[in-house]
Amino acid sequence: MEGFQLVAKVEDIPPGQSKVVQVNERPIAVFNVEGTFYAIYNNCPHEGGPLGEGHLKGCVVACPWHDLAFDVRNGQATDGGGYCVGSYEVCVKDADVFVGARRKR
Repeated sequence: MEGFQLVAKVEDIPPGQSKVVQVNERPIAVFNVEGTFYAIYNNCPHEGGPLGEGHLKGCVVACPWHDLAFDVRNGQATDGGGYCVGSYEVCVKDADVFVGARRKR
């Protein structure tokens, strides 16, 4: 699959959980939301908190440092403060999870 990188097996990321991976030397947090996988840049733009370690509730992850929350489907902050993080395409083929090498537009 051109432009995608294998990052995990489906079983590596149970529903409601995440895994931080490296794609093109960037830390990317991959989330499993009820069997659908999403990927966003791992570092919170506020102070660099690790979003992959945050609490996931539905499609929203809260930064573990200051609770700034982001929609994992698109990287947009949920508080309307103008923050956002890059989001990446995810493809699941067989039991493998792949993340696109470039940000979604």
